[in-house]
Amino acid sequence: MKIAIQHREGGFTERWIAYCQKNSLDFLLVDCFKTDILNILRKEKVTHLMWHLNHASSKDLMVYPYVMNAAKNMCIKTFPNFNTRWHFDDKIAQKYLFESIGAPLVKSDVFYEREDALSFLNTSQLPLVAKLKRGAGSTNVKLIKSKAEGEEYIKRLFSEGIVSTAKALGNFDQKLRVAKQIKDPVKLIKKTIGFFKKNRRERTLANVEKGYVYFQEFMPNNEFDIRIIVVGEIAFGIRRFNKENDFRASGSGKIDFEVAKIDLETVKIAFDVTQKIGGQCLAFDFVYNLNKEPKIVEVCFGFSMKAYDACPGYWKKDLSFVEGTFIPQEFMMENFLNE
Repeated sequence: MKIAIQHREGGFTERWIAYCQKNSLDFLLVDCFKTDILNILRKEKVTHLMWHLNHASSKDLMVYPYVMNAAKNMCIKTFPNFNTRWHFDDKIAQKYLFESIGAPLVKSDVFYEREDALSFLNTSQLPLVAKLKRGAGSTNVKLIKSKAEGEEYIKRLFSEGIVSTAKALGNFDQKLRVAKQIKDPVKLIKKTIGFFKKNRRERTLANVEKGYVYFQEFMPNNEFDIRIIVVGEIAFGIRRFNKENDFRASGSGKIDFEVAKIDLETVKIAFDVTQKIGGQCLAFDFVYNLNKEPKIVEVCFGFSMKAYDACPGYWKKDLSFVEGTFIPQEFMMENFLNE
């Protein structure tokens, strides 16, 4: 057995490396953007390939299907596997996925013709939630409150489109909160300059989203959402409260870790859906409908690693709770290597 890890600053990578070192596993770091990556994997006799995909990287989103699908054809096991990754950072793909298995998804509609989208708008109860297929942390999510606003949005999606990578100062409150955590002023300046350079590059490379409109039913009276993450045989979760004067919770930084306040029905649904999908690691966002039934908003393979280190424990599949600190990335490794 030999593990290849796509190296990435931050994310799961460092903990995967630490796990391999602690357990004396044979591994190497690779660059999946190299033109000869498949020859490298073959030469090194790699049996397992791991990549913490970055939703904010246009390069990751473009290249990972090529490399990971090709690696699978070489009988190399991949993390994330195909069932976990094919819908990554693609809300439209997730709509079709959830509908195919009968998962409790918030009512979602996609239209590929302007006239169809306008007809739906004219017969729908407002507000509607409009989303681009790409985006995390509430990026590219808009509440359509009037017919005129909806018509303008539809017109734009069927004309010049919208760049999927937000502007540098988009979600400013979230970026300000992150910046305040950096106490070293020199480091803060370097990070800020680096971020603006990276954002400019990403906006240049990012797709212009057009040719479709994706709507979800607005779920009122939700002061928070519930994020449940399933990693193999365990699940853990948090409640995320909405941003001030906003219906969106993702990226707010207002996190509640109290286990007793998390609806076990969301944990059960997350386990069931993950099993039906055949996923290795999936993070589900839930809100409630007017009947207080939990509905899935979307799902993602990855998650902000350090935000969940404060979780006081995890659930097993029988919904029993195991108290104590844990490292999800070690569960990822153990499950993956034992597949």
